[in-house]
Amino acid sequence: MKLSDLLKISDPVEVKRRFEKYRGTAKAEISVSPRIDKKYMIRVAAAGGVRGRIVHIGSTMPDFTKHGDEVKRKSYLARSAGIRGDWRDDKWSPNNLARALLW
Repeated sequence: MKLSDLLKISDPVEVKRRFEKYRGTAKAEISVSPRIDKKYMIRVAAAGGVRGRIVHIGSTMPDFTKHGDEVKRKSYLARSAGIRGDWRDDKWSPNNLARALLW
Protein backbone atom coordinates (compact mmCIF):
# COMPACT_ATOMS: atom_id res chain seq x y z
CA MET A 1 0.00 0.00 0.00
CA LYS A 2 1.22 3.48 -0.77
CA LEU A 3 1.80 5.80 2.19
CA SER A 4 -0.52 8.40 0.65
CA ASP A 5 -3.32 5.80 0.55
CA LEU A 6 -2.54 4.61 4.08
CA LEU A 7 -2.86 8.13 5.48
CA LYS A 8 -6.47 8.26 4.25
CA ILE A 9 -7.53 5.17 6.25
CA SER A 10 -5.18 4.93 9.26
CA ASP A 11 -2.98 6.97 11.60
CA PRO A 12 0.56 5.52 11.30
CA VAL A 13 1.87 7.66 14.18
CA GLU A 14 -0.77 6.27 16.56
CA VAL A 15 -0.24 2.71 15.28
CA LYS A 16 3.53 3.06 15.81
CA ARG A 17 2.95 4.34 19.36
CA ARG A 18 0.68 1.38 20.14
CA PHE A 19 3.17 -1.01 18.55
CA GLU A 20 6.06 0.22 20.71
CA LYS A 21 3.99 -0.48 23.82
CA TYR A 22 2.65 -3.83 22.53
CA ARG A 23 5.95 -5.37 21.50
CA GLY A 24 7.62 -4.84 24.87
CA THR A 25 11.17 -6.18 24.70
CA ALA A 26 10.56 -8.37 21.63
CA LYS A 27 12.68 -7.69 18.57
CA ALA A 28 10.06 -6.63 16.08
CA GLU A 29 9.49 -3.75 13.69
CA ILE A 30 6.50 -2.30 11.88
CA SER A 31 6.32 -0.73 8.42
CA VAL A 32 3.88 -0.05 5.62
CA SER A 33 2.92 -3.32 3.94
CA PRO A 34 4.03 -3.84 0.34
CA ARG A 35 0.78 -5.76 -0.21
CA ILE A 36 -1.86 -3.63 -1.88
CA ASP A 37 -4.64 -5.12 0.29
CA LYS A 38 -2.92 -4.68 3.69
CA LYS A 39 -1.91 -1.64 5.76
CA TYR A 40 1.03 -2.75 7.89
CA MET A 41 3.73 -5.38 7.96
CA ILE A 42 5.29 -6.59 11.21
CA ARG A 43 8.61 -8.42 11.18
CA VAL A 44 9.27 -10.48 14.28
CA ALA A 45 12.83 -11.72 14.87
CA ALA A 46 13.52 -15.32 15.84
CA ALA A 47 13.91 -15.82 19.59
CA GLY A 48 13.98 -18.66 22.08
CA GLY A 49 13.79 -21.46 19.56
CA VAL A 50 10.83 -19.87 17.76
CA ARG A 51 11.48 -18.91 14.17
CA GLY A 52 10.90 -15.35 13.01
CA ARG A 53 7.90 -14.36 10.97
CA ILE A 54 6.32 -11.63 8.89
CA VAL A 55 2.70 -10.70 9.53
CA HIS A 56 0.55 -8.39 7.38
CA ILE A 57 -2.44 -6.72 9.04
CA GLY A 58 -5.23 -4.30 8.27
CA SER A 59 -7.69 -4.27 5.43
CA THR A 60 -8.14 -1.32 3.10
CA MET A 61 -11.02 0.04 5.20
CA PRO A 62 -10.55 2.85 7.76
CA ASP A 63 -9.70 1.68 11.28
CA PHE A 64 -10.32 3.17 14.72
CA THR A 65 -7.03 5.11 14.69
CA LYS A 66 -8.47 7.14 11.81
CA HIS A 67 -12.24 7.40 12.36
CA GLY A 68 -12.41 7.17 16.18
CA ASP A 69 -15.95 5.76 16.00
CA GLU A 70 -16.62 3.82 19.24
CA VAL A 71 -19.64 2.00 17.76
CA LYS A 72 -17.56 0.63 14.86
CA ARG A 73 -14.77 -0.26 17.28
CA LYS A 74 -17.08 -2.20 19.56
CA SER A 75 -18.60 -4.00 16.57
CA TYR A 76 -15.19 -4.93 15.14
CA LEU A 77 -13.87 -6.19 18.48
CA ALA A 78 -16.98 -8.34 19.01
CA ARG A 79 -16.73 -9.75 15.49
CA SER A 80 -13.00 -10.46 15.67
CA ALA A 81 -13.34 -12.09 19.10
CA GLY A 82 -15.38 -14.81 17.40
CA ILE A 83 -12.59 -15.84 15.03
CA ARG A 84 -11.71 -19.49 15.57
CA GLY A 85 -8.25 -20.77 16.28
CA ASP A 86 -5.59 -20.18 18.89
CA TRP A 87 -4.95 -16.53 18.07
CA ARG A 88 -5.45 -15.54 21.71
CA ASP A 89 -2.35 -17.56 22.65
CA ASP A 90 -0.23 -16.11 19.84
CA LYS A 91 0.88 -12.53 20.50
CA TRP A 92 1.95 -12.14 16.87
CA SER A 93 -1.21 -13.51 15.21
CA PRO A 94 -2.76 -11.13 12.65
CA ASN A 95 -5.98 -10.95 14.68
CA ASN A 96 -4.23 -10.08 17.95
CA LEU A 97 -2.11 -7.46 16.21
CA ALA A 98 -5.05 -5.86 14.43
CA ARG A 99 -7.10 -5.75 17.62
CA ALA A 100 -4.24 -4.22 19.64
CA LEU A 101 -2.84 -1.79 17.09
CA LEU A 102 -5.73 -0.71 14.88
CA TRP A 103 -8.78 -1.01 17.12
